[in-house]
Amino acid sequence: MQTKSRQNATYTYSGPEKYHALIGQVMASLGYVGGHEERYVGASIILREEDGHLHLGCDFESWHSEVSVLQSDQLRSVVKDCLLHWYSRAYGIPLSPWGTLIGVRPTKLVHHLFDQGMDTAAAESCLRRTYHVAAETAADLVRIADLQRPYVRRDAKKVSLYIGIPFCPSHCLYCSFPSRLIGAETAGQLQAFADAVTADLADIYRLCRQYDLQVHTIYMGGGTPTCLPEKILEQILRAVEPFLPAAEYTVEAGRPDTATVLPLLRRYGVDRISVNPQTMQQRILDALGRHHTVEDIYSMYEQAKRIGFPVVNMDFIAGLPGQTVEDMQENMKIVCQLVPENVTIHTLALKKRAPLFHHPLRQDIPSEQDTADMVHLCRASLMKQGYIPYYLYRQKYMATTFANVGYALPGKAGVYNIEMMEERQTVLAAGPGGATKFVLPDGHSLSKVYMPKEIERYVQALSDRMVQRRHLCAISYGGEDW
Repeated sequence: MQTKSRQNATYTYSGPEKYHALIGQVMASLGYVGGHEERYVGASIILREEDGHLHLGCDFESWHSEVSVLQSDQLRSVVKDCLLHWYSRAYGIPLSPWGTLIGVRPTKLVHHLFDQGMDTAAAESCLRRTYHVAAETAADLVRIADLQRPYVRRDAKKVSLYIGIPFCPSHCLYCSFPSRLIGAETAGQLQAFADAVTADLADIYRLCRQYDLQVHTIYMGGGTPTCLPEKILEQILRAVEPFLPAAEYTVEAGRPDTATVLPLLRRYGVDRISVNPQTMQQRILDALGRHHTVEDIYSMYEQAKRIGFPVVNMDFIAGLPGQTVEDMQENMKIVCQLVPENVTIHTLALKKRAPLFHHPLRQDIPSEQDTADMVHLCRASLMKQGYIPYYLYRQKYMATTFANVGYALPGKAGVYNIEMMEERQTVLAAGPGGATKFVLPDGHSLSKVYMPKEIERYVQALSDRMVQRRHLCAISYGGEDW
């Protein structure tokens, strides 16, 4: 149940900057927004460090509580738990099904519990007892992590490769990703982009050769990589060839208006693609700015299977403007007829950078209850069809009880999705916005190199970022000191 506060309030924070992001994430999980909109202030948080203690005070409208805690390495957890429990007491509502878990990757915690020697029953009990996770949610998290376990047993020499392609044929209303419209780019700009990504990949290949690293999975994402001109796309695909064969090679080909390049992808060894309708109702597709028809989705899917892609993923979003539970029922009926190997169910996360945030259609977003009904319908329909939940993540600052869940037919799990989400395997990333993450010898800590998201800055910074990446690789795999 949503309160007036959750629907309308901002909050204020006064305290050390190092806690600011944590406070923002906790308050966003409760439905509060920062102070950039004309809304009433429904909460105020004050943090003060003094004499080895952290003093935390909070007001939820007229309700007040405060606590003084001895400084320790658990302070961030204490602050988070206090705010969540105080909110529950202030408004007389239970904690969410996630309890005190607010992170993007809740199954990572379950893997840590398994690492400590817990079996599934003990891990489930710990989630419920220590983190106040609801019984059904705890059981789901443990089942998914248990299924993932064979994929996350670390082989230090196996790595994943990510290639970021930040172009799209049009901007979808709900999307906050900083993609560029392919039609606005000149031939020279696209060539410069392709040359930079090719050089980026060549540098990664040299690292793999030098340190005897094996690329296990490859994922080309975006944006919409398949909207690139065929010549440009082929240049990048050719640069990926030295890393083959891989256990899995995915390209996001989600927009049916870019399906002409499917034969090219298959020719270069791609064995997993996305055909992402998001919904199968033409009125919603038109409103969202997706320039394709429902018939195009069917045609793309049929072409993908005819060409011989072993695994096809389809994405759907619950909670789109104007969407009804009956619409989602129709979507799942179609999925169960087509039977793609993977299906991912997202819930709409309204982000400030998305056009929808300030668009009149925002008023047509379904209620939280209707969206929950859609999510439950998807789960029931897919599991009845034989699909199994295999990975899960939550949106950062998502103010709901939802999560995005990937389903797979038995034996068809998207391996990269698991490896990327659980962060037990090094990811080497090329392209704008790419995040290289080296898993350190303890198996949990990460050292990272981020590529700039803006294309021109990426091209300019590439040489320096390559140096950083080589340095971290030498530390992680060459035994060099910091």
